[in-house]
Amino acid sequence: MKPLNHFIVSLPKKYRDTLKLNGKEIFLDNRFQEFENRISFGEIVGVPSRFDTGAKVGDTLFFHHHVAMNEIFSLGGGLFVVIYDEENPRGSHAISYRSKATGKLAMLSGWVFTEPIETKEEDKEEVTAGGIILTKELPDTDSSRAVVLTPNKDLRREGVKRGDIVCFTKDADYRMTLDDDSVVFRMRYEDLVYVEK
Repeated sequence: MKPLNHFIVSLPKKYRDTLKLNGKEIFLDNRFQEFENRISFGEIVGVPSRFDTGAKVGDTLFFHHHVAMNEIFSLGGGLFVVIYDEENPRGSHAISYRSKATGKLAMLSGWVFTEPIETKEEDKEEVTAGGIILTKELPDTDSSRAVVLTPNKDLRREGVKRGDIVCFTKDADYRMTLDDDSVVFRMRYEDLVYVEK
């Protein structure tokens, strides 16, 4: 199969239907958390011949959660088209890929993976000697911070590397579960406001 403009992936199932708990695998009824249990990655069976993305057949592609849910992307037999737009991440459902050969992540279009910075409970409040709880002022609600996990080419050009802390615009922190069950934020380069130095 030789796709022209977009990726084609194999996605045997659309939802996570099992969960590991204390070393045992149990059935997961995803009707109650359908959105959180959508699978947003699959094995690449075709790469766009029009672009040199670096991805290869057999690599794992991470994509927008709507791909598996929208029948217009289904080719049947568990195969799905994942739209790729090299210049516009808003129009590109292809976010990243993990090389089967190296295990490394590489970003596509203008997408970036970051890791959430968890606020410690002790940072949220202070208790006086008399037992009064003083709530500390939280950071500006228009933006938040995260740690860069996988920079894209634009960030690397700016000297931003893995481990740097970035500030991003409100609601840009879309959580995504990767194939190794790690949770990341997927966001666009244009959603980043500044890098802390």
